[in-house]
Amino acid sequence: MRTKTTMKFKTLIASICLVTSQSLIAESLINDGSVENRVYTRVGIEPTTMLAVGYQQNVQIGELKNKLTSYVEWNTSLFRFGPDNSDLKIGGIIPVYENGNFKIVNDFNFSVGSTTNQNFDSLKLAAADEVSIGWFSKKWFTAATAEYEKILINKLTHTQYYRDRYYEDAVDGWYKGGGGTLQFGVTGGMTIMETVDVHVEVKKPFTEKFDNLTGAPLHVNLGLGYRF
Repeated sequence: MRTKTTMKFKTLIASICLVTSQSLIAESLINDGSVENRVYTRVGIEPTTMLAVGYQQNVQIGELKNKLTSYVEWNTSLFRFGPDNSDLKIGGIIPVYENGNFKIVNDFNFSVGSTTNQNFDSLKLAAADEVSIGWFSKKWFTAATAEYEKILINKLTHTQYYRDRYYEDAVDGWYKGGGGTLQFGVTGGMTIMETVDVHVEVKKPFTEKFDNLTGAPLHVNLGLGYRF
């Protein structure tokens, strides 16, 4: 009985780690100026090799001083490419404090993601928030970042392979999110010829209890964007 319970628990944790690994925060806000839109792509290790594509647009909301940089982003595994192993994210980025080029920027998003492997199919809903503190000029930026993501709910569907080999009575269904993840790091980028953005970030991931996560010890992403 203990073995069955342990296997079920490990399956839940594995699914959370696999789906969480597909989380990619959108690139920095579109800098001040006449440009209102940007498309971008990014490759990285989080903790496996990932590819992301996204679109950003500046939006004026009511009487707010700063525009909200809204975005939608889709990312997937490079080696398990496709919708069955991907993540769709919708969010917004806005400066919450600024003094000249020094800014504190907040990025909040919701995401839905899925992963498929030999043992189960998983679907998750999550929310995340990232704070960046640093120097944001029109042609370059650098900042320290802190991010927290919380899986709100997770659906598991076990495969026949898993039932035949590990636990035939495994229960499919929705499970409460099994905690959250933290990431701390640095990011930076520059704008070339006023339209091309190059962006890099390096982060150290932890569980919400500050335990180390499995996979790559550092999450690294390299992005390329085009403003129009």
